[in-house]
Amino acid sequence: MKTINLILITGVILAAIAVSCGDEEEETPFSLLTTPVWVADSLLANGRDASGPGQVLANFRGEAKFNKDGTGQFGTFTGNWRFAQNETQIVITTPAFPIPITTIISELTRTSLKIHTEVPDQVNPGQVLRIRMTFKPK
Repeated sequence: MKTINLILITGVILAAIAVSCGDEEEETPFSLLTTPVWVADSLLANGRDASGPGQVLANFRGEAKFNKDGTGQFGTFTGNWRFAQNETQIVITTPAFPIPITTIISELTRTSLKIHTEVPDQVNPGQVLRIRMTFKPK
């Protein structure tokens, strides 16, 4: 009888351990952003594709990686990133730009990253470019 009880207790303990190990880490904006390598899917300026050679977003083509230590690679740029406004914005600083770029997160899931921002239009002073970037995990 003691052997059967010991086997049952051992089985319950092992089952509890297996269930607790199977729990997935809670998905947070931080883990959703930093887990995958993101690949640019759509890079739009004022509603038009701006990812081609010589266009304003051409250097953002390719991969974006948001490292857990706050560094990252954003297309051909490297720099730092941080969340702002209760994790609804991403602020990117890089030596390539004179000021930090603040983007608004439109969507952040395991399968999609969508951000948008407005920046001064270097070609048309006094105008802004409405930028929308979408990414998918690699």
